Amino acid sequence: MSEAVDFRWNKQEGKITMNLFKKKQPKAAAQDDLGSMSIRRRQEAEEAAARKKKGRLYLAIGIVVAVLVAALLIWDSGVFQRYAPAYTVGSESFSVTDIDYYFYNEYSSLYTYASYYGLDTDTGLKEQEVSDGMTWYDYILTDVESTLDEIGALLADAKANNYSISDEAQENIDAALDDLKTSAAEYGVDQGTYLTYCYGKYMTVSTYKRAVTEYYTAYDYASYLQENYEVTEDDMDEYYQENAASFDDFEYEGYYISLGLTTEYDDDGNALDFDADELAAAQETLEANADALAEALESGDEDTIAALVEELGASDVSGLSSSTLAYYNFGTWVTDEERTEGEVGKVEVTSTDSNDEEYLSGYYVVRFDSRSLDEYYAPSFYNMLIQADTVESDDDDDSSSTTEYDYDTALAEAEALVDEWQENGGSAEDFLTMAEENTDGSTTEYTDVNKGDQNDEVDAWLFDSEHEVGDYDIVQDTTLHGYRVVYFTGYSDLYSWQIDADSAIRSDRYSTWVEESIEAAAATATSFIDYVATALA
Repeated sequence: MSEAVDFRWNKQEGKITMNLFKKKQPKAAAQDDLGSMSIRRRQEAEEAAARKKKGRLYLAIGIVVAVLVAALLIWDSGVFQRYAPAYTVGSESFSVTDIDYYFYNEYSSLYTYASYYGLDTDTGLKEQEVSDGMTWYDYILTDVESTLDEIGALLADAKANNYSISDEAQENIDAALDDLKTSAAEYGVDQGTYLTYCYGKYMTVSTYKRAVTEYYTAYDYASYLQENYEVTEDDMDEYYQENAASFDDFEYEGYYISLGLTTEYDDDGNALDFDADELAAAQETLEANADALAEALESGDEDTIAALVEELGASDVSGLSSSTLAYYNFGTWVTDEERTEGEVGKVEVTSTDSNDEEYLSGYYVVRFDSRSLDEYYAPSFYNMLIQADTVESDDDDDSSSTTEYDYDTALAEAEALVDEWQENGGSAEDFLTMAEENTDGSTTEYTDVNKGDQNDEVDAWLFDSEHEVGDYDIVQDTTLHGYRVVYFTGYSDLYSWQIDADSAIRSDRYSTWVEESIEAAAATATSFIDYVATALA
């Protein structure tokens, strides 16, 4: 019994498989004919049959070899890797090359801060761990799969609703493809070769175009979904009531007092536990110091407070924003709705020893003063930044070099631009055009600005007085080292907190939609996913 080999794509297993098909036995009639022949003729017939069988065997072997060679050539060419599904989200499938697009982009973003993340760029990603049991390869691939889950859900829904991308999305796609042409030309190679440098050996120009188009289509559709949710003022009020601590401003005075013991380490760099008696004595002193500071805060005696803070080496944690308070364990105490004016609290800070046992290691001592919701309409403005040139000067006292800035020249340049703009009519459109042509590395248009978003000088200009559309001024920016010409374009229709609530509601609804869509799509990976980012593995 002979066998033939058939190579075909096995969709369930996600790989090429060989199927063996058994040939049928010769008919019995042919065997009877041999039996009726003479011995000589029978021998001749058998020899001829053997030669024929041998010839067929050689032919079958040749066919099998040819098929194997063809399969290997096709495999090496990357055809299967480029087009066979490696990851599927509902009706959307992504090939190895599609996944490479996101994988290499993720790796590129990590590469810039590799030393900060502890990533060794000279070692394979599968050979180094982010944490116990998870390699950098697994970490990035898991993140890519999450991204593809969302993109797949968005693309499927966009197609189902016959969504047409916005002009802005199309401009982003065109810009990405133009950048590809420019970058390839700068390196003196064709686009396909350049893409293999950036995204691995399977990437082609057509696959790149599709990946870029799908990415910006998904991103655009996500924006479309969020923009078209109906959010009412009642929705905003309800969201505020449920999340008031994230919106309110809190007035309080607070300080942190530490245990005051110095941690010692063994030869291997492991922290040593404190002596039990030494720890108990330090905690008793800590408790007394916290009580003294709490008493001073309660009495409102600022002189005593200042003296204690200096004596104890306490850290001032007063005046943190509500968003920052969330990261401190005393933040829960401050933002509790039960707080009353003048109330003082001591909030424990604990640490753990080598046996994972907790011990008191510090106190936050805090006095609550007030809580309020700041209702203001958010301003918008055009911005033109003229940065000052640096001037190096030697400090003779310590022989060190300090940087100074030529603010006078920057101011003169800003004034000259304002004069030119005014002479040409002083329109908002002309100002924005001038800003786009002259601004040094800064945003030219700000919309719905919150208090504290800008540096102190610009923040003061925006909020310390009312403005009318068309108001402008030249404001020094000591943070960016220059002068900013600011042009007021209007106030928001909603309070600033309402804008933030509206944004949060839309984001929550979108997140819920994504989670439900991904769950319904039931994403699956095939064995081809093992070929992702092979150069980095």
